Amino acid sequence: MGNEKLPRRWPPEVPYDYSGMNLEKAVIMVDAAKEKAKEIGIGMTLTVCDAAGNLVVLQRMDDAALVSLEIAVNKARTAVYGKIPSEQWSTRFKGAEPMIPPLFFHSGWITFPGGYPVIVEGKIIGGIGFSGATWEDNVIARAALRAIDADLSAVEAYLKGSGVPEVQW
Repeated sequence: MGNEKLPRRWPPEVPYDYSGMNLEKAVIMVDAAKEKAKEIGIGMTLTVCDAAGNLVVLQRMDDAALVSLEIAVNKARTAVYGKIPSEQWSTRFKGAEPMIPPLFFHSGWITFPGGYPVIVEGKIIGGIGFSGATWEDNVIARAALRAIDADLSAVEAYLKGSGVPEVQW
């Protein structure tokens, strides 16, 4: 290989804003997510953390699976720490057969869909993680991000790529 520069694959050049998330924003996001979950008819666990991965809000709706508590928190933190949606990590560490378990060395790292960095004005102000369903986790995440005018590009790309009709968003 010569002196050519390889393209940067990770992490994205998105800075953290450690003062951007507060309880008010987190509650607005959770309320919007909860409303969407009720509309769909699914009990969810709803999590918001700040840009340092500190938990700001955690709510478990009635009838949400208990396992979703830990999963939702891990999704939010994975999205913040990794600067990308949680599900994108599932393809990041593939090697020769057998596949290397994704980030097996990092406690709490998870590769399920439903965790997104909260990006406002080009900066990561926090992370969200929703658990309790499958593709619906992402529809609910979109409602939360939309409630504070956060970047929707990652969640909408996931929903389109998964074939979820826009009418269900």
